[in-house]
Amino acid sequence: MQINDAIIYATHKLNSSNSRRVDSEVLLCSVLKCNRIKLYAYPEQKLSDTDQKTFKKLVKKRSEGYPVAYLTKQKEFWKHTLLVNENILIPRPETELLVEKSLELISLYSLKKVLELGTGSGAIAIAIASEKPKINIKATDINNDVLKISRKNAELYKIKNIKFIKSDWFTNINADNYDLIVSNPPYISNDDPILNNSDIRFEPSSALVSRDSGLDDLRKIICKSRAYLKDYGWLIVEHAYNQGVKVRELFIKNNFTATTIKDYNELERITYGKLL
Repeated sequence: MQINDAIIYATHKLNSSNSRRVDSEVLLCSVLKCNRIKLYAYPEQKLSDTDQKTFKKLVKKRSEGYPVAYLTKQKEFWKHTLLVNENILIPRPETELLVEKSLELISLYSLKKVLELGTGSGAIAIAIASEKPKINIKATDINNDVLKISRKNAELYKIKNIKFIKSDWFTNINADNYDLIVSNPPYISNDDPILNNSDIRFEPSSALVSRDSGLDDLRKIICKSRAYLKDYGWLIVEHAYNQGVKVRELFIKNNFTATTIKDYNELERITYGKLL
């Protein structure tokens, strides 16, 4: 089997995927340990028997809906390629909006102390820290195994200005007068059909699902952030496309201003505000 044969084989097997060509190439690159340019430059290069078997196994799992990021053990986010595994929520392109707005607030208001709640792979904290190396970030997660991966990701890019802490939201965080609190918490309702009907079903439910129609963790973060922010400090969160109204209400109820940003699909996705 040559490289071009492998791609044809995979795209045929992945005919139910909207991204079958890209998926095929990414999976093949993970086996051959190369970039996608090589696939086009050397289409007649033969795969070893071992590589063929490995590739076919990955294609089979992908055909069953298993996320590409878990098969390759990595995911691109911002300017980084991050390690991920089945214990970690796969970073989404929409979450880069959270990073963009956070960086804007940091620049506009000279914010220095940042707290990220629920860091997962470390994607958000690492993106912010890499752009703002002089600020101090604390990033939390409830899972020690997840924190091992986020620390590895920070080490990969020689990020020195993040301290990773095991904490269930604010449990192990001191009221330390933060300038900015950032979070992409679980916000999917436990009865949402998306949990059974898409690749998301393979991701950890603890990072996806929240009680009270997906609002429970958002409510906790918004309500408790007041005690951890400086006067006129900022809070920014990601939420579901249909939660904008309720999230803004929670911000206002807890003495924040409230502005919502739409994502690339024109859906409400990020809400931020200043503590009054």
